[in-house]
Amino acid sequence: MIGTNLRVLAVALVLVAGATVWISGTRQNIPAPAVATVLPEPLPLPAVQLTDQRGLDFSTSKLKGNFNLLFFGFTNCPDICPITLQTLANVDAELQARGFEPPRVVFVSVDPERDTPAQIQRYLGNFNSNFLGLTGSQLALQPWLAALGVTVERHQHPGEAFYTVTHNSTVYLVGPQAEWLAIFSAPHDASVIATDYLRIRQRYLTQRTAVATSS
Repeated sequence: MIGTNLRVLAVALVLVAGATVWISGTRQNIPAPAVATVLPEPLPLPAVQLTDQRGLDFSTSKLKGNFNLLFFGFTNCPDICPITLQTLANVDAELQARGFEPPRVVFVSVDPERDTPAQIQRYLGNFNSNFLGLTGSQLALQPWLAALGVTVERHQHPGEAFYTVTHNSTVYLVGPQAEWLAIFSAPHDASVIATDYLRIRQRYLTQRTAVATSS
């Protein structure tokens, strides 16, 4: 437990630094995000080998080429997961209505014992059939959990088969090079997330263009 708390504290310090860098270092005329916390520099996600909802192999490299919104949860979740996934479905719809391509939503199960690929596919169909669902063993997930500071705890009463899983409701923005860019902390509002995403995306693309021009 101490190790988990230290990991979360380390991630929090990085995010605070990120907010400071955004305020002091952004030279483009781009408004700062209203609620999102942006990292000072993008952090590449570690390699993982998981399985998607179609039963196909998935690796971290498959995040490349898209902006992605990662959310960790489980299909038996009574409240946080369905609320958050519906919010992300609303973000998707709002961005399309504004004429922008939405980021890909990636649901990562933290309950591999119950969340089979087929179960995840049925579950995500309740929100948006284009969402990507991933599952894998706790060992396979650990690199992402550690890097992002995701806290997961299983709760089971003695003598009972049923259990539940507690986890944070944070949504993680990952860029087109499979790098962690920012977080959205609860409570979540679809319109605010959509606007903040566009601001972060504009800043990201502007910086990449500047780097490419100068090199």
